Amino acid sequence: MARTARRRAPAALFSRRRDAGRARMAKTARGLHYETIDLRPAWRRGAGSGRPVVFHHGVGTDLHVFDEWLPAVAARHPVARFDMRGFGRSPVPPEDHAWTMAELIADLLEVAEAAFGREPVHAMGESLGGTVSLAAALSHPARFASVAMSNAAIKGGEIGYAPAWRAEIARIGIAGWSERLMAQRFVPGAVPAEALAWFAEVQGRSRPHVVVGLGELLVGTDLTARLPGFPLPLLLMMPDRSPFVTLSQAAALAELVPHTEIAVSPGARHGLPLSHGPEAAAVLAQFLARVEAGRLAPARG
Repeated sequence: MARTARRRAPAALFSRRRDAGRARMAKTARGLHYETIDLRPAWRRGAGSGRPVVFHHGVGTDLHVFDEWLPAVAARHPVARFDMRGFGRSPVPPEDHAWTMAELIADLLEVAEAAFGREPVHAMGESLGGTVSLAAALSHPARFASVAMSNAAIKGGEIGYAPAWRAEIARIGIAGWSERLMAQRFVPGAVPAEALAWFAEVQGRSRPHVVVGLGELLVGTDLTARLPGFPLPLLLMMPDRSPFVTLSQAAALAELVPHTEIAVSPGARHGLPLSHGPEAAAVLAQFLARVEAGRLAPARG
């Protein structure tokens, strides 16, 4: 995916969209903060128009990491995005909270239902958000029309660096952890300075116990045994330089789910959703168009 030369920082870009009166902020029954966005013209909002898309971010950021995805996706689909539990404006669990994949799946389903009822949605998740989205679709396939993942893993034990988060944060604190992680997320020069500063500020506000708890949950997650026969269209967007997830892991997923589509972003590390947002959004929009045209329906046994 080719990169554009320079872009606005995410929050600045989306403020224009919010001013247009097409975004709605709300909370679910359990307090999760979410927004719905619909940039479709009025004549595209009737029956038969694009299915909803729900965006799910990963550790260390918030819903605004997807700001530059909105023009391409919300122009054809109603969109919901939310601050996952522990980040942004959503509730922060106590330090002794027992994190589970079942809870994160329930959070995603709650947001989807609050925003769009029981209509099947396209799930788009990055990093841990991608793993949760896939796990949710495995457990509740009738609630989803497709799954797209960016820089995400199916087997947490193969993820580089994350197993060391507890010891590292204890040694150098959340600020030191965040500073080191920035270099693992972004190739130098890949992101405008104002966007990089925004991401560093948001990530630096992460709660240590949330980062450690979610990191250890992810490391202990393994979806491989459940994937053969996965019944939904699946897209995996991969960076070519992530220290966390590798292209060999993407190939392993494609062996388990042969109808998986893989798109590789050259010059990207683990911060692909920010560094390559518009390009990745175009890939997602094209994937969704093929799904809704019936060209990516997996064979069912």
